[in-house]
Amino acid sequence: MENISETMEPTPPQRRFAGYRLVTLANFAAIAIAGLWASWATTELIGLGKREIVTVELAGMMGSFVEAEARSGNPPELMKARVEAYLKAVELSVDSLAKEGRTVLVAEAVVAGSAPDFTGVVRADVERRLASPAPKDSSHDKR
Repeated sequence: MENISETMEPTPPQRRFAGYRLVTLANFAAIAIAGLWASWATTELIGLGKREIVTVELAGMMGSFVEAEARSGNPPELMKARVEAYLKAVELSVDSLAKEGRTVLVAEAVVAGSAPDFTGVVRADVERRLASPAPKDSSHDKR
């Protein structure tokens, strides 16, 4: 009679690291990474809850500016340049509110709620930005 264990092909040794199979270590690493991601996502979501929600009447601001420009009697090229500068200033002003930790909603789109209105703040900031000359980009200076 023949020994069955001698006739079978030898199984390759299982790869191990520190006594654990590699599949077990990969599963552990995946669970650890998922846990770290979950804790990071939780802290980010809690941080979003602390943001102040404000409204800005962008359509009214822009409409009154464009109407004033149309009545100014300036040449079309100058009006176009001023409107572009105004839109850029509005964008920068709203971006600065967002960087300060506020979520900015367009007031015309808000149906109900009691979010503070920052239209005056944005209007004053835009006027300040338009009154001050644009900073020169020093990266293009050749010295």
